[in-house]
Amino acid sequence: MKNQYRDLDRRIVAEVYTSSTLMDNLEVLCDVYGSRATGLPENRAAVEWIVETLRGYGIDNAHYEAFNVPGWIRGPARLEVVDPIEKELDCISLPMGLAGQAEGRLVFLGDGEISSYEERKDEIEGNVVMVTSRSPLGLDRPMHRSEKYMRSVLAGAKGWIFMNHYPAYGPPTGSINPIIPAVGVAHEDGSFLTRLLEREGEVRVRVTTTDENKTVETYNVICDVAGSADDGDEEDYVLVGCHYDGHDISQGALDPASGAVVVLEMARLFGDEAEGGLKRRVRLVLFGGEETGLFGSHHYVERHEDELGSLRFMLNLDTAAREGDKGILLHGQPELEGFVEAAAGEATIEIPILQKVTPYSDHWPFFLKGVPCGSGADPEASRKKGGRGYGHTRYDTVDKVKMEDLREAAANYIRLVVRMANADQWPGERLSEDEVEAFVEKVGFEETVALVEKTKAYVRTWEELPAETESWLERTADW
Repeated sequence: MKNQYRDLDRRIVAEVYTSSTLMDNLEVLCDVYGSRATGLPENRAAVEWIVETLRGYGIDNAHYEAFNVPGWIRGPARLEVVDPIEKELDCISLPMGLAGQAEGRLVFLGDGEISSYEERKDEIEGNVVMVTSRSPLGLDRPMHRSEKYMRSVLAGAKGWIFMNHYPAYGPPTGSINPIIPAVGVAHEDGSFLTRLLEREGEVRVRVTTTDENKTVETYNVICDVAGSADDGDEEDYVLVGCHYDGHDISQGALDPASGAVVVLEMARLFGDEAEGGLKRRVRLVLFGGEETGLFGSHHYVERHEDELGSLRFMLNLDTAAREGDKGILLHGQPELEGFVEAAAGEATIEIPILQKVTPYSDHWPFFLKGVPCGSGADPEASRKKGGRGYGHTRYDTVDKVKMEDLREAAANYIRLVVRMANADQWPGERLSEDEVEAFVEKVGFEETVALVEKTKAYVRTWEELPAETESWLERTADW
């Protein structure tokens, strides 16, 4: 196959594979700016560094948009066995959860099979549920932490424990909703509780969280690389994004910084080596507030909704440099499979494809608006439902990221974006609301989406609602 971009491809690949910039930027983001978690001072400091870096790459329009979001500041958490022995176990509270205390019998649901919540509802009511972070066997989709949490709430749980199913990774984190107190525990401590429960028949535990929910400011970083064929603001464009915020307990090197630095590498190469190689504008966005509720991407879509009609494609590079193939999950656009396959063939790279969508990253608000979009990922790994590995633990650090994965991700996705921006005939089509709903149902997430509304309806029946719970209901009313 003749490669019309052979010279450009060579320049891009040569620069990616002979420069240390990807790893240099990853080290700065993680070692200097830490977790970059929403609400912490390092969040703003990281944003200022990102903008300065983009401008240093010649992207003079780089700027950030500030907005307020519900924030969360971690406080001490306790998990105590109160009967038949007294023992305190190491734990961490889960972001956006409710500060409070819950005491009751421990109900272990294993991996949290869907049927178990109804079948054991009488046991769960008024007590404390523990589930692992692993998806149940026999389920044809991953089962997210938030789904297990909501199902536990609907079954009447008053406290919740999220057990890491990976040994030696420590307690897992991850956002939930402010309804009941919830904590994460390491595999080893969760295993101790299961052995105690099996031996004694009944175990009583107490969960205490002291976190602070308050409004904080965060930011989206935005810049545009002009194309040679651009003619005004209405010209078609491509958007590439990734969130930059991690969880407060970790550097968040794989999730999300490995993707964020690939976006920065695009800016560097589009502003230098690829200058003149783009026909149409490419917008690069680094989203804030993803880990605590997709706040940055929801804010972006609301603020820039009038621009979405000209958006050819949104590519989400969250955790782009994980081990495995650097492919793409297309979110309900079978008409784009041929385009991606042709682009990969022309560039002589492998970009495996899978049609799939989940509601757990920054592509989701774009998908709900019908925008053609996809996520950088290994389709084969996405079929496995084993969990996040180091992700969402204190061990997601720079040393876990390999330079070869950073380089492969950058080389693959930059060349794919060039072809998306330059195609004279773009095959991607905006999805209607019915098509969005049909695809969500096809991939098995319609029940998950409906579960959010079901949980809200259930919580509204409570006689007294904590202020944090009321605030959550109000701010997500239109999501």
